[in-house]
Amino acid sequence: MSFLFLQYNDAQIKQRTNAKMLYTSYMDALNSYNLSFRYKMVWQKHKDGYELLAKQHLKSGAREYLGKKSDETKQIRKDFENSKAKIKGRLATLKEKMKKEEKLNKLEGITRAPKELVAIFSKINELGLDNKVIAIGTNSLYAYEVRSGVVIEQEHLATRDIDLLNRKDKGISFIFNEMMTTKNAIELLNMIDSSFTKSDKVPYRFINDDGIWIELINPMSDSIKQESFKDNLFADVMPLAMNGMQWLENSRLFKELIIGENGKCAFITTVHPLEYAIYKNWLSAQEDRDYLKHTRDLQQSKLVTKLITEHMPDINIEEEVKNIKHFKKEIIDSYMADVFKGSN
Repeated sequence: MSFLFLQYNDAQIKQRTNAKMLYTSYMDALNSYNLSFRYKMVWQKHKDGYELLAKQHLKSGAREYLGKKSDETKQIRKDFENSKAKIKGRLATLKEKMKKEEKLNKLEGITRAPKELVAIFSKINELGLDNKVIAIGTNSLYAYEVRSGVVIEQEHLATRDIDLLNRKDKGISFIFNEMMTTKNAIELLNMIDSSFTKSDKVPYRFINDDGIWIELINPMSDSIKQESFKDNLFADVMPLAMNGMQWLENSRLFKELIIGENGKCAFITTVHPLEYAIYKNWLSAQEDRDYLKHTRDLQQSKLVTKLITEHMPDINIEEEVKNIKHFKKEIIDSYMADVFKGSN
């Protein structure tokens, strides 16, 4: 099967670059705000009549006392408030610029990803979970096409389901711990869309009022190479033991900006494209795989391989497969023989 990629024109490349720079600036400012101003400065009256300057944590309410009211502590509080106002003003300015950028993204025709996918990863970006909760499955193609500077034919792109993997080798971020009162999957989804509820039939599937499925994959496997971190992010999701899951758990991560149908942006983290292609080729050969899924898996393996060979010059397939240790040799050999050589 042949694949047709429509290459970005110069105006689209420029707009995509501008959108990425602006969104990156916004996220940097937001993270700085969340880290610096997770507490407030208050005056507390002591029983002996004087006042103390206290730094009060917004989440826990715990207070750290900085000293009696004086010119020095007044200046500390003033500097804090000025700094907070300054960064809030920067955030407001960047938000306004991003609204204008959304219109330009639409105008230049680079709005590609489902708005639900962008909304989910925007929240993941805000909470610092980029490397913890990653996309697997067909939605990964949105990241690969953006990096390649091309548009993939719509028939090869995602359906209305979104698969997210909990990378157990990655710990919960500091920002997530600071901002979330509880730490479970359904609360995270409800921050994005309050209509998400757990499926009665599939315990790891969540469905919203628009019929979008999100499947949260919480691996049961202990085969990851890195040290595991204890976290309860997916504690309300049934752990799964899936054949081949260990390869996704140990895959290199790949991060790229995606732009939604509504013009909004987010960074999506997914599996490295080469390892995605190898995994999809292996998956397509599994005897218990549904025939239609088998065909789609093989097509995606070939499609991503073509993207790599034609539009990702920084990835040398023949060299990189020599260093991939978490796939069995026979799986890599099968990919090289069945897919890679056929693409040349």
